[in-house]
Amino acid sequence: MLSFTKTIFKILIVISCLFLWSEISSGLEETPTSGKGVITSPSLNVRVGPDRNQGVIQILHKGDEVQILSYQGEWVKISYQKKEGYIRNRERYVRIVHSPELSREAKKDIDVKKKEIEAEKEIEAKRKIEAEKETEAKRKFEAERKLEAERKVHEAKGKSKNIDLEIQKHQAQIQNFSNEETSIINGLDDMELALNRVNVQVRKIRSDLSSLDEKMRKITSDSIKLQQQIRVTEEYIAKRISALYKLNLIGPMHILASADSVYDFIYRKFAMERILEYDDEVLAHHKENKKKLAMGLSDLDNQKKEKVFLESDLSKQIQIMTQKRTRKKDLLKDIQDKKTLELAAIDSLKQAAQALDQTILSLHVEPKKKISRKSASPFNEFKGLLKRPVKGKIISFFGPYQEGKYKVLNYRSGIEIKAERGEPIQAVHSGIVLYSGWFKSYGNMMIIDHGEHYYTLYAHAEELFKSKGDYVEAEEVIATVGDTASMTGSNLYFEVRHRGEPMNPLNWLGDS
Repeated sequence: MLSFTKTIFKILIVISCLFLWSEISSGLEETPTSGKGVITSPSLNVRVGPDRNQGVIQILHKGDEVQILSYQGEWVKISYQKKEGYIRNRERYVRIVHSPELSREAKKDIDVKKKEIEAEKEIEAKRKIEAEKETEAKRKFEAERKLEAERKVHEAKGKSKNIDLEIQKHQAQIQNFSNEETSIINGLDDMELALNRVNVQVRKIRSDLSSLDEKMRKITSDSIKLQQQIRVTEEYIAKRISALYKLNLIGPMHILASADSVYDFIYRKFAMERILEYDDEVLAHHKENKKKLAMGLSDLDNQKKEKVFLESDLSKQIQIMTQKRTRKKDLLKDIQDKKTLELAAIDSLKQAAQALDQTILSLHVEPKKKISRKSASPFNEFKGLLKRPVKGKIISFFGPYQEGKYKVLNYRSGIEIKAERGEPIQAVHSGIVLYSGWFKSYGNMMIIDHGEHYYTLYAHAEELFKSKGDYVEAEEVIATVGDTASMTGSNLYFEVRHRGEPMNPLNWLGDS
């Protein structure tokens, strides 16, 4: 019944509108007249046409006299200072004085127009009233429908009081499950960071051991040389002792007294003093060598003890690293086997990619020192000519891809190049290092600014040889390949960006 009433009401509105339009259209025809008018408004716009949206050609002021040319609906066409235009036919705007011969006819026409306008207003008022009634009816209908819906919900709750409790319990389980997965993914990144620290520690210990071995070799070599010098010195001292013993038996005065002349006497005395002085130097040098030998042997003993300690520490660190790698391998297997974990990992990668975007946009660094660069060509001139940063096979490509066995759609902003751990990574072009360090989900990462807002990114590295602010040459070794924060083993993740937006690296690399 309500629907039928609405239909009838709509038909009446359409008919009324058609009738109103026909009346208005007939009323818009111009009615020629003659007379004058006096402006009663402080200011009044004269428009190009009988419409408030038409442009203003001049402004009249109170007291101005205008020539009345014709009427068009509620507008009157006037002439003022040889310009013709339209103004609203309202008493508060203009007081019209008609010519005697057309005054009665014009007044009659004005009365007709006023009645038509009043009729239009009355129809519009009725239409608004009907619209308000329809709106009120709709509101009442919606309120009744809402009450009915609430009643049904209340009845459903009455029939099953435990539904809300079950829903809350289920939601809590989902939340706990989600928290657990997020914790696992974050734990993987923490493990990657810890594993990287252990790697750094292992490399440092190995470097210290290498330096220690070199130092021990030097100490051993120096000790052997000292021992040889000591043996030579001891042989010389033994001969000198024997000579001095014989000299003591003869007596030094006998040697001096046997001189043939005063000159020979003085020469022999000077020679004996020089010999004795040299003997003192030899003995002092002998004592110093023995002291150095004792210190060297003591230092060698300490170095051996330190080496034993470092080797023990290295063994422990390698054991820890092995355990962490095993744990990482198990976690990666869990992520690959469990859809929810895989989705959580993908979401973590997306968040890391967004963080990387923001980081790149915010990065800016000045070189550590003034560098006299060679006149290198701009980066964009090497499109399709750049040498690959590392030798290896491309295993992941730029753009959208399906992740894991569950085929989850994701987007990759770079490429992955499979390479052995420790392979040298080269800069594809000269530039300044913007970032060098650990970045979540990317591991050890380096970003190089090549100028003109072009950047290259190198991630999952084992070691980074350059620091923030360093200048690098094209094809200079900047890092080594690793598997830090990588879910696909040892590889290099490589990106090319312009103004922060990733571009397909394959369009920039040559056929190498």
